[in-house]
Amino acid sequence: MPDTDLPPFAVALLAGGQSRRMGQDKALLEWGGKLLWQVQLGKIISLNPDRVLLSCREEQGLRPIPAGTEPIYDPPDNQGPLPALLRCLNLARLPLLVLGVDMPGMTTGFLGEIVRRGLVVPGRGLVYEGARGFEPLAALYPVEVLPLLQEALDKGNYRLQAFIRGAVEAGLLEALPVPAHAVRYFSNLNTPEDFRQSSPEL
Repeated sequence: MPDTDLPPFAVALLAGGQSRRMGQDKALLEWGGKLLWQVQLGKIISLNPDRVLLSCREEQGLRPIPAGTEPIYDPPDNQGPLPALLRCLNLARLPLLVLGVDMPGMTTGFLGEIVRRGLVVPGRGLVYEGARGFEPLAALYPVEVLPLLQEALDKGNYRLQAFIRGAVEAGLLEALPVPAHAVRYFSNLNTPEDFRQSSPEL
């Protein structure tokens, strides 16, 4: 059940990656009888956000886009998730929950927990940190990170981990350790082998 007492927030599904290691568009993989982008979008829509954004490439042809979902198309020179995050935050102008399309193990319940914890302190978001480093593609970003984000891109620094560390050090993101039970939620589908070993029952 969505929490109606939460402050306004937006959600964004990042689905425009090039999927080079997978060899095919990850957003269009079938997952439990649906396309993966539809599964992931459904999770964030169920949180009852004030705005829903779908960051993708126009040529992906992700259709039908649910009513109320706003597509944001990557430019031809797409340079990864950091510019996509900037575009989404600039448009939403609300605390923004981001979800990567290639994290099908992420649950609606845990996403809701990220939102609830991330909205506790105005102007500060939430990111989890695990064995691989920060987990920036299932995190809540405050609008206040926009100047830091723009600065990183202006300097040509597209590294997500470096940006997240800077935001944590600036007090704009709280970093929490990934709980043991949630490690599998953050698993990415990067290669055909990842996909073969995964299951919609995650």
